[in-house]
Amino acid sequence: MAIKGYGVKFSISTDDGSTYSEIGDITDLTPPSISKDTIETTSHGTSGIRTYVGGLVDFGEMSVTCNLDPDVADTGSKNHVDLRALAKTPNDDPVASTYKFKIEYADSTASVDTFRGVVTSYEASAPIDGVLSATFGIKVSGEITYT
Repeated sequence: MAIKGYGVKFSISTDDGSTYSEIGDITDLTPPSISKDTIETTSHGTSGIRTYVGGLVDFGEMSVTCNLDPDVADTGSKNHVDLRALAKTPNDDPVASTYKFKIEYADSTASVDTFRGVVTSYEASAPIDGVLSATFGIKVSGEITYT
């Protein structure tokens, strides 16, 4: 059974998950991917066939695109300016530079992905015959909780 993507919500928490603020006007969202490194275990006794074991898991990056409202006064409403500021602000403390994020799906069981991440990129677009938009990249730090 196919489940519609329409209605997905994406939120950020700046207080370690006590409260979340929804990012408004989302037009596209690509959830984090999962990949696992492989470690070669081939030895002279493996009959000329390479062997491997699983290594570290990486939950990758995600992207979210929204209709951009670049108005600084909009901070706290659509939160676009907040994400832009996080993308451009360097921070020497890796714990302080990660925030909690939440993806809420519009399925019948209201599935939720929760994770900590670092805002890594911001790219705005202003097409001649279209709306202002922005795409934000977020690198997952640690594990994703699926509920």
